[in-house]
Amino acid sequence: MMRWSLLLITVLFTTLLVPEKKFTFQEKPVLTWEDFMGTPPIDAHHAASVNSGIAYGYSAKIIRDQVSIEFDVRSEFYPQLSWKKDLLENDAQLLRHEQLHWNISELHARILKKAFKNYQPTQNYKVEILDIFKRIEANRQSMQGRYDKDTNHGLLLSKQREWETYISQEFFKTS
Repeated sequence: MMRWSLLLITVLFTTLLVPEKKFTFQEKPVLTWEDFMGTPPIDAHHAASVNSGIAYGYSAKIIRDQVSIEFDVRSEFYPQLSWKKDLLENDAQLLRHEQLHWNISELHARILKKAFKNYQPTQNYKVEILDIFKRIEANRQSMQGRYDKDTNHGLLLSKQREWETYISQEFFKTS
C-alpha cells in the first residue's frame, strides 16, 4: 500500500511540474503572440515573459570499460508558462524582445550539444554530464538576466539591436 501511495504521489508531482505542452526550436523557431498561453502572475512587473529552457537525454553503453554515449539536446518552449499581461497586446517590438529570450535558449542548447560532442566520457560520466549541463544552464540563465538588464526589458532599442546582432552572430558560429 505504501509503495502505491508513493507511486501516486510521484506521478502527481511529476504531472504538476511538467508543462502539458511544449515545443522545440526546430519545431517552431519563430514565436507569435498565440504561443503565450499562460496567466501572468498578479505581481508581474513586465508586459510579457517567455518560459523556455534546455533539456537533454542520453543513452550510455559500456563495452570493455569503454563508455559510449549518445545525446539528445534541445531547447524547449512552454506556452502554458509563457504569458503577456494584455491579451490584446500586439506590440511587434515586445514580441521581438521575447523572441530573443527564446533564441538565447536555443543558443545554449547548441553550446550544450557541442560540449557533449567534445566530452570524453569516463566511468564517472553521470556526474560529469550533469556538471556540464549545470554549467551551461547557469550561463544561459545569466545571459537571460544580462539581456533583460542591458535592454531594460526591450525598452532600450539600441541595446536591443546590439543583442539581436550578437545572438545572430553566435547562431552563425554554432550552426
